[in-house]
Amino acid sequence: MKQQKSNMNRKKHKLSSKWLIILLLLIIGSSTLLVASAFLRQSYVIGNRVTDNLPNSANGSTAGINSTKTTTTINGYSFPVQAQHIPATAVASPDASPNKNATGTPNNPAVNNGATLPPGSALPGESTCASQINMNSFEPRPDNNAANHQVPTAAQIANLHPWNPLIGMDSNSDTLRRRITGNFTGTTDEILQWAACKWGIDVNIIRAEAVTESQWHQSQLGDYTTNKSLCPPGMWNGSSCYQSYGILQIKYTYFQSEWPMSRNDTAFNADFVYGWLRNCYEGWADYLYQATPVSGYPRYHAGDIWGCLGFWFSGTWYDQGAINYINVTKGYYAQKPWLQAGF
Repeated sequence: MKQQKSNMNRKKHKLSSKWLIILLLLIIGSSTLLVASAFLRQSYVIGNRVTDNLPNSANGSTAGINSTKTTTTINGYSFPVQAQHIPATAVASPDASPNKNATGTPNNPAVNNGATLPPGSALPGESTCASQINMNSFEPRPDNNAANHQVPTAAQIANLHPWNPLIGMDSNSDTLRRRITGNFTGTTDEILQWAACKWGIDVNIIRAEAVTESQWHQSQLGDYTTNKSLCPPGMWNGSSCYQSYGILQIKYTYFQSEWPMSRNDTAFNADFVYGWLRNCYEGWADYLYQATPVSGYPRYHAGDIWGCLGFWFSGTWYDQGAINYINVTKGYYAQKPWLQAGF
């Protein structure tokens, strides 16, 4: 009897141990589920906060930038984020109603964003460029019409001063000068496109500089003087005159053989200026190698088109006047005012 009771006690002990193990497993399992639930809930909160805390530009509130929702994965958890999308430049088209004015005429130029060709590149010919222009009826400056349809005579072109070491240029420079003809007619923007193509320059650089210099008016006058000796022929009014003319402001004082085409012919004005800037960009404006730029700016070298724009303004390399001019023109390059209503 005693032995039987002892066996029963052992069975009870085994039974109690079995239930204790099951109870412990249930407790551990419940705890694991609670921890996992808390983790997932915390991850959900963090995931939602990621988009809530993005800066305004990433949430689509910055002008000119649209946002597109997508998903990303971090540690296996997917949540929404904002991907930046910059709209393409508008293209003027007879069917693109947002780019038309009240009369149905396109009020934006066609897009032609050819990249600036590096120094040493083969440049396209005039006829090639004429065939590649994006033609449309965009003409924000109808006052340019007469100048846009006048081209220099052969005698005027033959009279252009050579670009050679006597004026501080490389011996190769005159090969570029001999390409200048001004032989194109069209709208103001078509002329700028033609010059950009011919000289291998991003057309929006030329458009932007034309805003800086003249707001695209070939009739623009600049550099007022009361010194008669600085005046172009026939421009002295008895007390003063202007020295600079045209859409890109060619200054008579420095470019006398270019008169009167600089005033009268829009295509010549753009053709000449960007031939001059291409020469600089090629590294052939030899006298600039002696120029000392403002501290922090590079010395003259081939391949710096913005430095060459500054050179057109100041006559030297990254002085303060050139830097200011570059910054203003870069602003127009970014803003593209020719695409804006009322330009």
